[in-house]
Amino acid sequence: MIFGRTLRNMLRKKLKLDPIGSAKCIAATQHNSETNNDVTHDNHKPNDGHLSEQSNSSIAEQLLKLELDLNESLKKLIFKKPVEYVYYPLEYAFKPHSAFVKKYCKTPKKILFLGMNPGPWGMCQTGIPFGEVKIVKEWFEIDEEVFKPEQECPEREVLGLACPRSEVSGQRIWGLFRNICGTPENFFKSSFMFNYCPIAMLKGNGGNITPSEIKGETQRQLEEICDETLFDVIQLLQVEILVGVGKFAEKRALEVLKRNNPLNTKVLYLVHPSPRVANNQNWMVTAEKKLTEFNLMSYFKN
Repeated sequence: MIFGRTLRNMLRKKLKLDPIGSAKCIAATQHNSETNNDVTHDNHKPNDGHLSEQSNSSIAEQLLKLELDLNESLKKLIFKKPVEYVYYPLEYAFKPHSAFVKKYCKTPKKILFLGMNPGPWGMCQTGIPFGEVKIVKEWFEIDEEVFKPEQECPEREVLGLACPRSEVSGQRIWGLFRNICGTPENFFKSSFMFNYCPIAMLKGNGGNITPSEIKGETQRQLEEICDETLFDVIQLLQVEILVGVGKFAEKRALEVLKRNNPLNTKVLYLVHPSPRVANNQNWMVTAEKKLTEFNLMSYFKN
């Protein structure tokens, strides 16, 4: 089984990422963690280390680099109870995740759908935002190897694309776009799906802890790190419309773009597809009406 730093180094070598830019990011986060874990960032301006140095690489490679750097920074955070386990699917499920990005994020995207963080039966299993197993295998046609987290919760075992459980949120949101678009290509020609925070935080019994439930200094640091990457992703993909899937995603997008919005990106809100949201039984019908109201439906069809 492959874990930790060895896997991360293999991923960077495979992507041919600039070790100097990566080392700068890692060194900065290490320095910050040594000084009471006080992470500081530059007011959400495009990070030259992220974007400029990779000007000759593809959009997919640049996005993967941003994500790996984000993952490295988040690994420096210290979580207190009730967090007992932290899953980093960008590491152990990097194979399907990178296949997803390389297959469907080759060009700028007018629309970015922004989720919150991985669910235990979605991205935690497949490495793909809202990545319900059946959708990933049958609609995206991605079937790549998934390894194990460094520390695995016995109540939330990672089985990868062999996981028999289905994530309702992923089933709903990708089911909606499968019904509307017919093919993945019709969705991804103008849109992409991205998670604000790519890590999952779990209680000892496997219960999910969302980024909004992390409190104090750790929450501030997490949001600062993720805000910076979200800004960079918006600039990289030249996003004109950002759809926050859920109130938390909408709030973070508005906060990031309030500080600096060079592309005049518009933020819209779509209710989260989770069955835990009150009165959410007819989510697909409600969501389609909302997309129609936003005048977005034409982007998802031939």
